[in-house]
Amino acid sequence: MLASGAGNQRTKVSQGDIIHRPSLGESDQPRWGFIVTADCDIVQDKAGARLSYLDIVTVHDYLEHVWAAEALRKLRARALKDAAALVTKAARSLDDQFDAISPDDLLLWLGDATGEEIVEALQLPVKKQKQHREALEVVELIFDLRGVHMTALQRLRRIWAIQGTGEKEVRARLEQALDYNKATDFHVIPEIPKSEPLGYVVLLRELSSIHHDDLHASALDLQINGSEEGFYIAGPSTDNLRYAISQKMAFLFSRIGMTEDYESQCEIVTRLAIDELSSLYDPTRTGQ
Repeated sequence: MLASGAGNQRTKVSQGDIIHRPSLGESDQPRWGFIVTADCDIVQDKAGARLSYLDIVTVHDYLEHVWAAEALRKLRARALKDAAALVTKAARSLDDQFDAISPDDLLLWLGDATGEEIVEALQLPVKKQKQHREALEVVELIFDLRGVHMTALQRLRRIWAIQGTGEKEVRARLEQALDYNKATDFHVIPEIPKSEPLGYVVLLRELSSIHHDDLHASALDLQINGSEEGFYIAGPSTDNLRYAISQKMAFLFSRIGMTEDYESQCEIVTRLAIDELSSLYDPTRTGQ
């Protein structure tokens, strides 16, 4: 045990330990964390008795909520632009003086009317209704405008179905989403001691903290002496896992973003260099 400044005995913990807080009820989700506070800082109490940890979620929850939500966000601009162009073209078939509807205007319109109602208002021929209806449904799904009880992944899969994506390709996309070798902001853990689901994801951008006094040595200790905020140590990680996560975190947070002017200057220099090299090379001449 490590002695606290107040004379209480604190649970011994090390960087790389995996901590767990069981579910508190039907509406509550269990939580896991990966301790990242350095061992020397823990011993010397440099963090003011608070321990930093990375949030861990199950693979299922990562795909269902975290990854799928980001995938939907990336679809926003293109889906809105495409749908707005379709609606504008259809509206101009009714009135050639109709002003082009912007993506923002379309989003506001969909806030007041369903895609189905907009298709009816456009008085489209039957053969064109499906294309417009689906384009508007994609926007509704991306922005979750209809309040349907669907997770982010369910909405994303519905969009893929509309786009004609086959099950083989869907599976390939999900597998690629979990390719930890290419990932920069997460790492996959096959299992956690004393936890039932198989497959977990450490979220390298999701940093939380816990007071050292709320961390307990075992599930039994947490049950007897803990609070609703308490976690217990599920077990240590392997050295390889600890080093891999540390390496990814160092890379993730050490990247320096350059200014737009700097990037523009680099592009100009690159083009000038290529132009100069091209001018020196005449493909019709030999011996150059």
